[in-house]
Amino acid sequence: MDNEVKSAAEATRIASSFIGKYRWYIRPLKAVRENDAWLVEIDVGPLAPIIAKIKIDAKSGDILEYTIPS
Repeated sequence: MDNEVKSAAEATRIASSFIGKYRWYIRPLKAVRENDAWLVEIDVGPLAPIIAKIKIDAKSGDILEYTIPS
């Protein structure tokens, strides 16, 4: 599979690129693979922690779900 996400670093890069469309401050915190998905947490709060959560399909690299708190 060409688009398979094989590492936490790759999942973090995909999530950071996606979040960058909505927020200017991005600090990756965690990337964990659970079954066929990567769960990535990114701090998007420049003054206080605000954690965005992104779920990425490990086989295709597509964003399945995301939450970006205000």
